[in-house]
Amino acid sequence: MGISRVDTVSIPVSNQGQSLLFYRDALGFELVRDHHANNKKRWIQLAPKGAETTISLVVPFAGMKAGSVQGLVVKTDDITSTYNELADRGVSLSEIVSLIGGRFATFTDPDGNGWVLIEATSHMMA
Repeated sequence: MGISRVDTVSIPVSNQGQSLLFYRDALGFELVRDHHANNKKRWIQLAPKGAETTISLVVPFAGMKAGSVQGLVVKTDDITSTYNELADRGVSLSEIVSLIGGRFATFTDPDGNGWVLIEATSHMMA
């Protein structure tokens, strides 16, 4: 059969509740699932609106460390508008930089997991 797509990316965090607030309220991700297996195990899954790939806010496991994920890329069609919206919600972003292929800004979650916001040019997206 083979692999068909990336389904879920684990984001190691130190405080799942605090991270849920950041990803849901500051970034605007939609909550897909918040399941409490017991007092110690919780599965929180979110996604940008309309996205197929989700993220899961996990307590670090298998050698992970909170804040160790870097370079995850999220796309926007209007970086200036999205940048201003996120900044208004308290997200600290780098300056917008224009490079070959698009315009970029970076930000981190409360643990330091690093994200790249991109408005790609049409030829980059092919």
